[in-house]
Amino acid sequence: MLLSAGIDFNKGISTKPVSKDETFVVHVTQNNKDKCRLGISVPKTKIKNATERNKLKRVIRHTLSGLEFKPMDIVLVYRGTAKKYDAKIVSSSLGFHKDNIVNLTEHNWKTSE
Repeated sequence: MLLSAGIDFNKGISTKPVSKDETFVVHVTQNNKDKCRLGISVPKTKIKNATERNKLKRVIRHTLSGLEFKPMDIVLVYRGTAKKYDAKIVSSSLGFHKDNIVNLTEHNWKTSE
């Protein structure tokens, strides 16, 4: 399970985004912990219904669950689109961002091993 306690959103958002598209903006910073910490921002102005916001957060946590033991802080900001929340668009977007995060950590941070 990805940790969400103790993450500093301001520090995470102040860095340059690792990847972004029309659905999400992803910021990643390296930390000195042994686990990945995840911060999710889903504005109430984008998704009005609380159950839909929580469902989206669960989907995000589930999709990024393979990154549990990498020493990084991830901040995902939901941008939303003009369309209604669509699970297929969100899952494909999250897959794209997960690949970008893995590529960044393997090539730049040397976290494999």
